[in-house]
Amino acid sequence: MSHFLNKKFGYEINAIFDVPDKPKKFFQNQNFVDFENVWYFHEYLKKQSKKPDLEYLKNFEKEYDINLQQLAVNERIFYRFNDFYEFSSDEILTILEQECKLFENIITKVKPDFFLTPLTAFHHHQLFYEMCRKKNIKTLVIYMSKFGHRCVISQDVNKLDFRPRLDDFQSKGRDFKELLDNFESFNISKQIKDYKKTQTSSKFTKLQAISNFLFNNYSSSKTHYTYYGRKRSKVVLNEIKKTRQLRNRRSFIDNNLSKEVPENQKFVYYPLHIEQERNLLIAAPFYTNQIELIRSIVKSLPIDYKLIVKEHPAQETREWRDISEYEEIRNIPNVVLMHPDISSKKIFKKCSLVITIGGTTGLESNFFQKPSIILSDMDYSIIPTAEFVSNIQDLPEKIKENLQKKVIVDDLDKFVQLYEENSFEFDYMQFVSKYHESFYYNGNLLDAEIDDEDMKTFIDNNQEILLKVTNEHIKKIEQFKKSS
Repeated sequence: MSHFLNKKFGYEINAIFDVPDKPKKFFQNQNFVDFENVWYFHEYLKKQSKKPDLEYLKNFEKEYDINLQQLAVNERIFYRFNDFYEFSSDEILTILEQECKLFENIITKVKPDFFLTPLTAFHHHQLFYEMCRKKNIKTLVIYMSKFGHRCVISQDVNKLDFRPRLDDFQSKGRDFKELLDNFESFNISKQIKDYKKTQTSSKFTKLQAISNFLFNNYSSSKTHYTYYGRKRSKVVLNEIKKTRQLRNRRSFIDNNLSKEVPENQKFVYYPLHIEQERNLLIAAPFYTNQIELIRSIVKSLPIDYKLIVKEHPAQETREWRDISEYEEIRNIPNVVLMHPDISSKKIFKKCSLVITIGGTTGLESNFFQKPSIILSDMDYSIIPTAEFVSNIQDLPEKIKENLQKKVIVDDLDKFVQLYEENSFEFDYMQFVSKYHESFYYNGNLLDAEIDDEDMKTFIDNNQEILLKVTNEHIKKIEQFKKSS
């Protein structure tokens, strides 16, 4: 996209590259974009023996109104999810200090009008995004919409720009069946399943990635803190360990998780979120302990209701959860833990209410005429039967209220129109899959060299869709210019 913004439309482009050492060579020598300034993120982050400057970090937090500890504790590289390296508190704070200073220097030097980015996934990405917001730099974040094969560009993730209202639209008079058929024709769950299939690499592709990793030069473990501790032997042993975990955990799931939706029983539905993912770590930073949340929900239920908890089918990409976590959930009174292969449709049809942290489930339930409670503020919370609850202590009363609600078909009809008007067709997952297939051994090895000719071929083959996405960004830029 930068290529077309720069070469075709004449925009000045500055870039921060967060890439391993091997693809870095391509960006250093490429001629596809005439960048004004370029920063290679990890060049500015060095191991430090000195103590972190806490006074600087304290003043930074005050100036930008950013909670650095929250970002750090929820960073998957720093804590809980790193199989290769254990960071000390001082190491984490020193990295944060260097990142903050780098980003301040970049913003001061460039004074950008706009920051264009995909969805933030790591703490440093989110940090720069929040700094830009604080400095009133317009942020254009592209992310997958709640309807499959469509995307949204907005400043605030999961919030549409210019805050459209349902009352701005007239119902088209569609009934629930028509709306459900429309939603399922753009079903995001199917899109995710299709993406997973494309990520199932052939043995040959995996062997190529393994061979490249084992027998070629590999320096990122020394230069990138995200790769610390990743010695070749450790990585190979960890892959063997994960393969074993995947098999053993799947066996436990198949033998112990319920495969039948309860009959003649009133229940509320809570779908587990994938761990480790931004939907929890960044978007819902205080709901990362889902087991404790399940306990809170159960404590809030009316006495004649059970809680159905279903494992997320895409958790397989993270080797499922530890068996002890499944056992802990199963042992919570009044909870039924469902098998990931059970269709969510079956649960929607029989449940009375859905409670979810975020994601699409709270919207999807409304198409099955079931209200929802969401624990992080989403773009679809403007639907009266998809209520955002900010205080967990309000849950008992909110559950009682929402169990009495009826989904209004006209509200849903208006929301579908609103969302169609504020999104555009673009299969983001398919595009990422093509990109990984072209340059990163189907995503099996990110520290891989990129060839100029391969990139030219990729741009040529995907020119139509890249131009479309570029034009959507330009359209959004023009909207901001008119509104300022």
